[in-house]
Amino acid sequence: MVETAREFYDLALTPSGGLLLLYGGERFFDPWMKRVARAFGASWEAGLFAMAAGKPQAPPPPAFSFWRDFACLYLGRLCRLPEGGSRKPPSIPPPPDHELWSLVASSPPMTGGEYLAPEVLRSLWKGLDSWVRRNVALSGGGVAGWLKKEAPLWHQVGRVCFHLAENKKDPEFPFAFLATYAPRLSKGGRVQYLPLGRALKEYAGQRNKRALIHLLSPVHRASEKLPWVKDLVDSGEIYHPLAWTPSEAYALLRSIPVLEESGLLVRVPDWWGKRSKPKVTVTIGEKKKTRLHADAMLDFKVDLALGDQKLTREEWRRLMASEDGLVLIKGRWIEVDREKLDRAVELAFTGD
Repeated sequence: MVETAREFYDLALTPSGGLLLLYGGERFFDPWMKRVARAFGASWEAGLFAMAAGKPQAPPPPAFSFWRDFACLYLGRLCRLPEGGSRKPPSIPPPPDHELWSLVASSPPMTGGEYLAPEVLRSLWKGLDSWVRRNVALSGGGVAGWLKKEAPLWHQVGRVCFHLAENKKDPEFPFAFLATYAPRLSKGGRVQYLPLGRALKEYAGQRNKRALIHLLSPVHRASEKLPWVKDLVDSGEIYHPLAWTPSEAYALLRSIPVLEESGLLVRVPDWWGKRSKPKVTVTIGEKKKTRLHADAMLDFKVDLALGDQKLTREEWRRLMASEDGLVLIKGRWIEVDREKLDRAVELAFTGD
């Protein structure tokens, strides 16, 4: 039972094998509970889905956690289905009997708990599966499109993610790359990422071959468009953590649109989205004069700046000696476009 100053909630298993949300009061203080209650008002299938689709603000009581975990188990297997476009996805069979018995044995005390049995769980699973498949078909966007709209967290599950992070302890290889996949959500509602190499073991066997192909298909699509991805796939290095140079990191950062179009998730440092670019500033006539004449026009200074910070002569030298890519200046990585920078400096001196 969930209690507040004005209301309570309870989730009951009925003698007929359905789920019923009992609550009192009209105000809902927890947004997750509010969505769950609204969904149960439509059907128990919608309510069960809503429990797994959202993230509660605080750990729910044992009975709620049990049924949420049950729905999460279903959604985890849904995310492994090969994408079938707008077609109705295939039915997902219930877990085998020994898993259902294990769920029954681990169930907490709950209203109607005496009715809990493997056949009841099997029936609830099939009911939830039919409801999901029907709604996916009506959406016309396939499983991925439907989950992205109805359960954004789960949209990331069952997908490969390319991670780029800073490795500040190694000045020669200051970046780290890791390809992961997300097999499930944690009990706290967070996406759990595991090294992509683990997927080869988890999806081992003929039964999971199609699921593994589905998982890796975005990687292969990206490898057809990006030579550096193809090199990682062909060498097998994509399954291992890698130390990267700035130029290797820059190749990934420039490829983000293509990677995402291929169906991959990409996680990069926050500074890339709000990165600074060097700007050329020209100061004319710093010496005090009452009139602006030819001498004043010749009294000018050209500086390079990051935002409102001017670069030192040494920093300027390093920047002008760099190629396209990333350069570490004033403790932060900046993007250098060689052609644009040279043109800006040329204009500053010529006035063209």
